[in-house]
Amino acid sequence: MGFFRNVVSVFATTAIALPVSVASNMILARWLSMSDRGLYAVLTTFSFMFYLFTQLGWAEAIIFRTRRAGVSARHAFATGLLANLGVLAVSFGACLLVREPLSSRLLGDVSASAFLMAAATGPLLTLGDFLRGVARAIDRFDLHNQYLLGQSFGILAGLFVALRGGGTLEAALAVNLLVQLALALVFGARVGSLVGFEWRLDLTEAGNSLAYAGSLWIQYIAINYHERLPLILLSSLGVAPSQIALYAVGTSVVSPLQLLPGALGTVMLPRLSEAAESEAGDFTAGVVRITTWLMVLGALALAVVGTVAIPLLFGREYGAAVTPFLVLLPGLTAATVSRLLARYFAAVGRPHALLGVMFAALTLNVLLNLFLIPRWGILGAASSSLLSYSFEAVATVAMFVSASGQTLRATLLPSAADVAPHWARLRERVLSRR
Repeated sequence: MGFFRNVVSVFATTAIALPVSVASNMILARWLSMSDRGLYAVLTTFSFMFYLFTQLGWAEAIIFRTRRAGVSARHAFATGLLANLGVLAVSFGACLLVREPLSSRLLGDVSASAFLMAAATGPLLTLGDFLRGVARAIDRFDLHNQYLLGQSFGILAGLFVALRGGGTLEAALAVNLLVQLALALVFGARVGSLVGFEWRLDLTEAGNSLAYAGSLWIQYIAINYHERLPLILLSSLGVAPSQIALYAVGTSVVSPLQLLPGALGTVMLPRLSEAAESEAGDFTAGVVRITTWLMVLGALALAVVGTVAIPLLFGREYGAAVTPFLVLLPGLTAATVSRLLARYFAAVGRPHALLGVMFAALTLNVLLNLFLIPRWGILGAASSSLLSYSFEAVATVAMFVSASGQTLRATLLPSAADVAPHWARLRERVLSRR
């Protein structure tokens, strides 16, 4: 598949999954109590942060090692899978050992069963991320897309059955766990049948993968903890779960803004990994300058729609989520620029270049949250994210301009010549299907 076709396929998949995700959030908001909805948000965030901590950047490493270093997909898959299973077993055991302090200090003192289900979901998310990385490495974006659709529809169907007419926090967490387990098993078998498998852990290949992915992994932790940590901080600072539910709904409605950059970022790394460094800079700047203004237009439209949609879709009691939603919106718009530019540094073999920027932004976010949450609650969390996202975007653009030789104008200001070829391709595909 070509780059444009892969972008369209991933974008279409995400566009399909989006309303399904909104429907799942509606079920959670309407069929769980606000307190349980808030705790569900905290625990699924904990699962996601567990996944980020254990995924080690292996999905990106296998793309880089097979596309640029020429390692066979079979060999890289076997080494990556065996190494990941070992890391996940150790990590899950360590998590169980610290269950009590984690639960009491950060997670709202939830039940043991709720904690165990959330903790077990994290390793399955890591395996799913690795399998999607293998699929992208062999240019099987169709499998990547099927995984995402299976995840979205599986969770929606499971929540509908488990929570219909009213349900419990444990039932919602069980649905998430079982869907991730089924996907890992099914897609693990599918990917293994395509690339082959060998019962051999190549320590040299594992070391090479980690040497490439280590900085990238730490960077991803900084990026995603930046986005997710406010929910945990709200819980640890004693904000009521019902208020956390409002913040969670506000952040979920911002998610449509991530459609386009998410699709582009997924496809960019394989494409850039095969390009010369100068070509990678030109290509990245071309993508970013178009995406930036599409994001601005999308944010303006979403501000209008979201203000009306939040109380309409989730219930009048969630109307207070509109304010944090509107504060988060411009910050996330700015952050998507830095997330796309990060793909350039990963593709040219310098994933460590943005570590300082990402950790500075994360540190700023934490400090602002610690200061503002006790004073302003969920609005303080949203304001902290707005300021730290903006800092991250400005610093990342400056780093890219310096490293790639691109100008600020070439990176952020599009022209008609940028849009014309993509519009022509899209029009050609639409007409060919008639």
